[in-house]
Amino acid sequence: MKTAGVALLFGLCCMIGFRLGRKKTGRLKAIRSLRSDLILFSERIGSGCGTLKELQSELNGALGEILKVYLDMLDAGKQEVDAAESAVEEHRDNETVEEEIRMFLTGLSTASRTDLIRRTQTLGKLLERAEKEAETAAKQARILQISGVLTGAGLAILLL
Repeated sequence: MKTAGVALLFGLCCMIGFRLGRKKTGRLKAIRSLRSDLILFSERIGSGCGTLKELQSELNGALGEILKVYLDMLDAGKQEVDAAESAVEEHRDNETVEEEIRMFLTGLSTASRTDLIRRTQTLGKLLERAEKEAETAAKQARILQISGVLTGAGLAILLL
């Protein structure tokens, strides 16, 4: 019975460490998804082909989902600011870039091609900086995971 309790305690410590680590690595994955979609979006705008709906349908990551919500809200008759807010609300997991995405979306449907290119460049720089911060946090995530395992192992040794 004691051995089962020690094993459960070890498992719990490991699970806590991995859960904390997953939150930090999840943010990095979300930002990388936004960046890769933004690069594709920028390339399509630069080539001068397609409408926002067509461009959105080509995106598979987080930016594609945000643009879909944004365009759906505009089609439903919402104002530009409300549509941008609704699109950002759907993806609250990116607190670091939330305001930048909101600024990117506000006025997007009426922007000219040169303005779209300027907006993507600005957001790209901000996402690059956010990605570096998220990479640092992801390194800390590995430390949390290892700490969870070591804590569990230490407690198990002490209790045996």
